[in-house]
Amino acid sequence: MLQMCRTLSLAAMCLMLPVTALSKSIALDIRPGEGVTDQRKLSDYFAPLKDTNLDTDVFILDSGRPGVTALLLGGTHGNELAGTVSALVVLENVVVKAGKLVVIPFANHSAISMKDTRNHIAQRHRIQSRSGERYLVYGDRRTDPDDQQAEDPEVYKNPMGYELKNGAESRNLNRTYPGKPDGTPTERASYAIIALVRQEQVDISLDMHEADTPENKIQTDGDYRPGGNKRLAYTLVSHPRGLEIAAYALLGLEEDINISLKLEESNTKYRGLSHLEIGNATDSLSFLSESPNPGQDRWRGDGDVVTDPRYPLKHRVGLHLRLFKQLADAYADDSGEAFVIEGLPEYEALMTGDIGQFLN
Repeated sequence: MLQMCRTLSLAAMCLMLPVTALSKSIALDIRPGEGVTDQRKLSDYFAPLKDTNLDTDVFILDSGRPGVTALLLGGTHGNELAGTVSALVVLENVVVKAGKLVVIPFANHSAISMKDTRNHIAQRHRIQSRSGERYLVYGDRRTDPDDQQAEDPEVYKNPMGYELKNGAESRNLNRTYPGKPDGTPTERASYAIIALVRQEQVDISLDMHEADTPENKIQTDGDYRPGGNKRLAYTLVSHPRGLEIAAYALLGLEEDINISLKLEESNTKYRGLSHLEIGNATDSLSFLSESPNPGQDRWRGDGDVVTDPRYPLKHRVGLHLRLFKQLADAYADDSGEAFVIEGLPEYEALMTGDIGQFLN
């Protein structure tokens, strides 16, 4: 299909074909651009995922020239829209000129197929793209219980032996790294991502997330007051081996878009998260970014996850994408390897209109 889309006579038709369809009556609309050189499935790296709702699309943008290999992960949590849309913007605009880029836009395919159970945000959000009306999908934080094929335990002990008192976290992809080949479906998905990192010889990876907004509030005496978890938004979490790269990247980001992010080192006592376990299990430097999502704020009732005036989707996407560019550039400079991409939108360009101007 990708080869067909490169012919002018079929280009318009290909733009309208969704690459992935879910069995749960919702479509993931992915419209690869000319920079995508190969499309695979996560099950290509770990076969037992095949024909399950945890299998998901993997896209390769390979320049054919030596250089840095980077991995961009969106949709680890289905209710963190900026990560999935950032990945789509890359897939539909970027051409890699040196090095290779691997993109997984919906890392937890099962979670994106569920409706949001946290704040009951609508599952489909209409936008106007370059070709007309299009819908963005907003899912849930965790794997669908039906796909997990087991009841949540009272206490979840993850593959690294860390215990989480909330047994539902057994369905949280970002608590199950580095996964287990004979584990739960969610653990198998994280195992497959680790297998991909090894097979593709990924040098640097960024897992894109969203958190409560900085002015999050907590409920006291029946009313909402300032408070809650305001720590995560505008944060970059780095594997201990990546701290120097991360520091250079954040300096570059502030110069690039005049936004400062907090830098945190992975807590080595809190096991199972991508930014620590990918770096521990492979040679890749692993990072995790957090943008502020109004849909995460329980006090808002029905947060606007696309056009909120203070935290619009275009701002959050721009934050992740420019951070990724700074991380990749810092790694390339440090390693002496090349990583050259074209077509990545500038932050200022994203902010001049709606997010749909950068989607096919």
